[in-house]
Amino acid sequence: MSNHSWPLEEVILLSIFSLFVIVTNTLVCGLVFKVKSMRNYTNGFVVSLAISDILTGTAFLLQYNLKLERWSQAALNALYAIVLFVGASNLCAVTYDRYLAILHPFAYARIIKRAFKILVPGIWLISIGIACIPFAWFEDNTIGLPSQIYNCSVLVICIALPFVLIVYANFKILLLVRRSVRRERQLSVSSSPSDKTNSKQNGVRKVSSEAKVARVFAIASFMFALSYFPMLYYTAAMTFHHRDATPKLMTQLSPFCIVFGSLVNPILYSFMKPDFRRAVKKILSAKQVYLDLRRSHRSSVPSNGDTYNIPFLAKKKTQPVVGNDQFPEGNNFYESTV
Repeated sequence: MSNHSWPLEEVILLSIFSLFVIVTNTLVCGLVFKVKSMRNYTNGFVVSLAISDILTGTAFLLQYNLKLERWSQAALNALYAIVLFVGASNLCAVTYDRYLAILHPFAYARIIKRAFKILVPGIWLISIGIACIPFAWFEDNTIGLPSQIYNCSVLVICIALPFVLIVYANFKILLLVRRSVRRERQLSVSSSPSDKTNSKQNGVRKVSSEAKVARVFAIASFMFALSYFPMLYYTAAMTFHHRDATPKLMTQLSPFCIVFGSLVNPILYSFMKPDFRRAVKKILSAKQVYLDLRRSHRSSVPSNGDTYNIPFLAKKKTQPVVGNDQFPEGNNFYESTV
């Protein structure tokens, strides 16, 4: 496909949104690497997801602004498949991270340290390998059975299965949070607070805090599934030779949905993820202090013909401090300004 296949307005809008996707997700990566306190395993999955979103924005910029040949378009389709698989897998991995942190907090650090080193490289390598499989029959114009088997396997194993696991994990988290909230209410009405009660309350608050982070990724998972639904629906219809079953409006909205899904994640992190929110506020407040200092400095600089408004301060002579074997000569004393 080439860029003349789409209206100019659509090309301009998608290009603008794609640039926003690249910039915002790059800022997410930069924030995690810049702020030391944010370099944890959870945000490691966030960075991996942000990189896949950056590739999504880059793919749309290339597709809608360059004239692509047959092989170039095939490579771009493989890139779309990679970011789709990586996105779904990363959301599944970060949900597993929250599942461990909430349901198995004492074993979390030990398990996630080993799992992270395997999951992130494994997600990318396996996704690239699966996305490159269609090149095996690329030269065959009669796609037929191999493509159908591939598409069905991908839809079930790489898309449906991760989201079934995500729904199950979030359901378990929801049940635990409800029990914790119920326990917190019972402890709050207790009339005899003790150290044991306080420790239980702290544990409940810890679960509630972790649950807020899990809620962010649950919303991100839902938005991801919603954004890719038109494309997956179209792929399924094509696989089973029911292309007419896809509404034209769904096909037109599909690229906008994908770009919006990649753009919504940084917004979610900035407004709903506590560590991101604190880091953004800290950076913005520091920038405001810097701007205020510059503004006050400029206001203190006199314009042409003006003089500094410095009050006259009388000087008084003070006796010099004389060290060993040192004597003042004449009246050459040091003077200090009060």
